[in-house]
Amino acid sequence: MVATGGAGGDLPPLVAASLALRDRGHEITFVGDASVEHVVAPFHVAVEVLPKEVDLGPRLASVVQQAMQATAGDLGKAGPILQRGLTVWAHDVAQPLSESIARQRPTAIVTSLFGVEAVDATCPSSPWAVVNSTFYIGPHPPRPVEDDIGPRALPLVKRYAELLEAPDLVLHATDQVFDYSFDRLPSRHHYVGPLGIWEPPRERPSYLDAPGDPWILVSISSQRQDDLALADATLQALADAPFRVLVTLGPEHDRSELSSPPANARVEKTVSHSAVLERAVLLVSHAGHGTVMKALWQGKPMVLIPWGRDQPGVAARAEALGVAEVVPCAEASAETIGAAVRRSLTNQDMAATAARHSARLRATDPPATAAAHLESLL
Repeated sequence: MVATGGAGGDLPPLVAASLALRDRGHEITFVGDASVEHVVAPFHVAVEVLPKEVDLGPRLASVVQQAMQATAGDLGKAGPILQRGLTVWAHDVAQPLSESIARQRPTAIVTSLFGVEAVDATCPSSPWAVVNSTFYIGPHPPRPVEDDIGPRALPLVKRYAELLEAPDLVLHATDQVFDYSFDRLPSRHHYVGPLGIWEPPRERPSYLDAPGDPWILVSISSQRQDDLALADATLQALADAPFRVLVTLGPEHDRSELSSPPANARVEKTVSHSAVLERAVLLVSHAGHGTVMKALWQGKPMVLIPWGRDQPGVAARAEALGVAEVVPCAEASAETIGAAVRRSLTNQDMAATAARHSARLRATDPPATAAAHLESLL
């Protein structure tokens, strides 16, 4: 049984591991909000939808808005309010989740990082595991957590790190080499590779294969985090460049929110990032972990502008690996982004390094690795 609140990059690693378990003969039931049901519906797995009042998306947006209003936009002061709000949400989820566990009597429970407090609050008698969608979260990380996590998310991530003492198994859905080759994981923690490259099946856009200039993918967060300025600045930087630019805004934004896109730009809400990156020569992104892992899997250089959440840590790791140029959010403009794009596209060492890591990762099977670890709970 897989329990989740379903949000942004938190869900795809969980789906990838779950479908691999099903392929190995195990029965899977999802417990989550309506967004989870929508994502997994094509795979004909059982889903129990939680009551609408505990949908994570609206609750998270409301808590963030309240925290920002109460602190006049101070990210550091908003962080503890966000953390407390999501603790309340987790305990609201725990009641219907407990009822589901009592009905189904699962052999094991698997949740995402967003679900760790909700599952912990049920005091499960079954063994349980957490699939963490980003770099290592837990005691004694390779870099101070204050350097890796934006100030608004910092108290929440610290809370999750404490709670990760409780599960019987913790799987980190990232590449160990990407994560500074960290080799001091606690005994119940394991790296399983970039599960977040999983995407729902989508038809490949035919325009990607049409003759023309090379593609550059510009991606902002799939959850609203006020990073439209990143897309606008990048479009301005590339307006006269010999490239076709594909911008993905996510489901919560509309094209009308952008300034006038140039003639060489195409704007979409969602499209398969993997399909675009197969054809693209570069990724420009907010440094979401899933998108960065897709670019690394495809062997494409990156320009990263970390906005918040875990994005500072993701960008720092990509830069240390030698596959990305990082533009600090406070310095992001058409000029600085354009200069970083030019440097990245002419950096042969970066291209070779990205290709080398792509070949290494493509020789692995992250979903099978995750499923094998999860079977140890049975």
